[in-house]
Amino acid sequence: MKSAALVALLFGSSYVLAAEYLVGVGKDETTGKKGIGFDPSVIHPLAGDVVTFEFRSGEHSAVQTTFETPCVPLDGGFNSGIFTVEDNISVDAPNLPTARLTINDTSPIWFFDQASRQCQQGAVFAINPTLAQTPAQFKDNAAKSPVAPLTSTDQAPTSTESPSTPAQTSGTGEPNGASRLNIYGVGVGLTGMGLSALITFLL
Repeated sequence: MKSAALVALLFGSSYVLAAEYLVGVGKDETTGKKGIGFDPSVIHPLAGDVVTFEFRSGEHSAVQTTFETPCVPLDGGFNSGIFTVEDNISVDAPNLPTARLTINDTSPIWFFDQASRQCQQGAVFAINPTLAQTPAQFKDNAAKSPVAPLTSTDQAPTSTESPSTPAQTSGTGEPNGASRLNIYGVGVGLTGMGLSALITFLL
């Protein structure tokens, strides 16, 4: 009887998990130290998940681009603006500057670090790449891409949220322990705490 009631309550309530992916900009995903690129350089979030770009020492930015020309900003795309972090700040110091992007769907999204001027050296980042558009090909395209100059509009951070309403944040682990895993339940009808107490009571 208790089991039947528990199943009915679980399936009668909406309990959704959202994810936050922590991505280091100006951090080498192979060594975990300050360096070129993004750590991790590839993630696969779902709609409603949040990507948090965390900026390391030097001048860095996360700028949306296209698969074909990775070192040229996409008109109207996401642009974190330039963040400058002093060289003496450790690679995983607390309270590093961040910019957030909420994912609307699972379509591929492409980024590069324009401020570091290292796009052609591999400072690129892929969200939900496909078999037809792979991270390896994206990086190869970057090595041959024209490079767009920085402009005055790149100097200050722009909006760090996508148009959709941001979800509660969370995440899944990625290569080299680079992404922080924070999973949050968003309860509708029953809160997480209420659900937990109810399960304990029923059991």
